[in-house]
Amino acid sequence: MSDSIENQLLHASLLCGMVPNGKQAYRLQLFFVANRELGSKSHQSDFQRALETGVDTKGLWDNSGYRGSGEYVITELGYKIAKMIYGEVNAKYQPVRVAEFRCRATGIINELHIELRTVGKTSEVFINNKKCRSAKEACQIIENGSNLHLPTSGESAVRVLYNMAVDQDFELIL
Repeated sequence: MSDSIENQLLHASLLCGMVPNGKQAYRLQLFFVANRELGSKSHQSDFQRALETGVDTKGLWDNSGYRGSGEYVITELGYKIAKMIYGEVNAKYQPVRVAEFRCRATGIINELHIELRTVGKTSEVFINNKKCRSAKEACQIIENGSNLHLPTSGESAVRVLYNMAVDQDFELIL
């Protein structure tokens, strides 16, 4: 994909039906839409940095409520630039807040059927239909059953798993 992550976020904002003075979207919704619909293949931390730059220095989005909420609104400037780049885009989704957010990622690695489910800020991981006690435990099971290295030191294990899901072309379901 040749679009910058910032442009992918602008496009995802339009696909999520974001408009100035409209409803806010949770950052993970933008991440999933960019990866699912636009084939981004970028990780959550890359999107987070681009969003923060888009808020702090470029004025493309604003934090909704308070900084660190994970919810964003698109600004007039962001919307204008997105429309200039992508024209009319039919929204495939409605923007959702953290509490309304639902997603799943599912795939197979070396005979391990892996499913990540997120509702709001809570995530669960299932391997071969068995719920793992934690995302960190799931990372260890996957590492032991494959040739993948899933470093969780200093990084959220759930984030590591979702990044793995993007890298391994898991099905992303919103």
